[in-house]
Amino acid sequence: MGTWDVFDANCSVGRHLKLRGGDPHTCADLLADMDHFGIAEALVLDTMSRENHPAEGNRRILRRAAEHPRLHAAWAALPPWNPDEQPAPADLVAQMRRHRVVALFLFPTVYGFPLSAWCIDALLEPLAEARVPVFVDYDPSPPEHWPPDKTDWGEVVALCRRWPSLPVIVTETRMRQANRYIYRALDLCDNLHIDVSGYWMHRGIEYLTERWGAGRLILGSNWPHLGHGCTLATLTMADIAEDDKRRIAGDNFRRLIRWCGPEHPKVALPEPADAYAAAAQTGQRPADMTFLDCHGHLGGFSRNYHIPKGTLGGIVADLDRLGVEKVCAFSFTVARTDERYGNDIVAEAVRRYPDRFVGFTGLNPNRGREEMLAELERCAAMGLRGIKLVTSMQGYPDGGPLLDVACQWVHDHKQIVLNHAWGAPEHMERLVAQYPDACFFTGHATDAYADIMKRYPNLYVCSCPLHRPRDCEHLVEAVGADRILFGSDLEDLPIAWGLGPILLARIPAEEKALILGGNLRRILAEYSVAP
Repeated sequence: MGTWDVFDANCSVGRHLKLRGGDPHTCADLLADMDHFGIAEALVLDTMSRENHPAEGNRRILRRAAEHPRLHAAWAALPPWNPDEQPAPADLVAQMRRHRVVALFLFPTVYGFPLSAWCIDALLEPLAEARVPVFVDYDPSPPEHWPPDKTDWGEVVALCRRWPSLPVIVTETRMRQANRYIYRALDLCDNLHIDVSGYWMHRGIEYLTERWGAGRLILGSNWPHLGHGCTLATLTMADIAEDDKRRIAGDNFRRLIRWCGPEHPKVALPEPADAYAAAAQTGQRPADMTFLDCHGHLGGFSRNYHIPKGTLGGIVADLDRLGVEKVCAFSFTVARTDERYGNDIVAEAVRRYPDRFVGFTGLNPNRGREEMLAELERCAAMGLRGIKLVTSMQGYPDGGPLLDVACQWVHDHKQIVLNHAWGAPEHMERLVAQYPDACFFTGHATDAYADIMKRYPNLYVCSCPLHRPRDCEHLVEAVGADRILFGSDLEDLPIAWGLGPILLARIPAEEKALILGGNLRRILAEYSVAP
């Protein structure tokens, strides 16, 4: 049964640099979200500790956390160079113990220091002796401003091996190609832990748990830069034992912070808002709760990262387990290399599982009109009945004339076309107006075309990704629940990472049902219809 006593080990409060008007950022906002998502306790850092100077934020978080027993204070620190800025290391640890500050953050990039022995070890020595958990975050920026993989894993491994008694938790906004480094780092360092809020990998929790054990994973959310729904649902719906889920959800971190004896209040959380929210919070999905997915990749291999169980059989097993009836599918290779190779992979999936996959032909406009049309004809003969474009990754201009080859095809055949990024609104409006019998999907969530969608019925928005708090609610308000389609971005992201923000959104259950499958079911009855 899914009652996890969740402890979110990565939250920050306070006005931050990229805060937009109305965005959640206060302790009250955090506690309201914790109640809604079913989270008992949270670790909180003041944004000033990360963005301007640890001393300023460290003082402020003590006042804020003291008012809320469910919130546990964290501090940030600099290298111990200057006694005017920071207490001596032993005094710092003593103050943390006295104030029950349970963990320390290091921001090497923000404050411009390496994790080398000459620089940081005088600080780490008393922390290691007391076994204070130390978060290392090379990239604390909001998700719309990041390139992933900022962590210097060489520095992290060296630090962990110098201080084997020090619990080290690595976090950043997103770890992507680094998953191959992470494997080796976990092999070498028994004291290394990963905050799953930055580990948005297909079957990532499952793979790390299987190889290194659930004890190496910590549940965080990176709130308010990311919402709680992504990581929470990815954990509760993971293909691992319930005891392991419970450990990751909170037991692991509570064990790490015993060093200063924090109190853990008994928390009576509200009941889930509806059956969808209950499924996300507990990991128990009713058999009749199923979903349709407008955005999935096939192929099993990526230059960007390792994909565990990325075989066709492995994907179908995940679809079965998570209740995904059908996926609009295309290949990874269209974005980087030989689209024909990838189209053959998709065609094989359609041949073997015709009721589960709606295959889309990946096109590369750099090939020219004649080759594009030849590939469309070839793939149509193999049962593919839509088009995937990713021109922004292929070096072809968003408004280039050869996009019309694809749009004319789907107009003539009354099919669906999905583009990773359609570009400027005026370009998008020209296409939906000129090709009214085509159905257009955005590759990713955006409200940039909200005004266009009021005038044209043939444009829909994929939900991937709804990262930030209230993203789903904001998108529904902008374009309407009847114009949003659940898209997981499998095998790039965990399926549940995309489900969570919708299942747990503060919108009516009827609107969730539309987004999670009703809209796409209606579209597939009209467009890209199987012969």
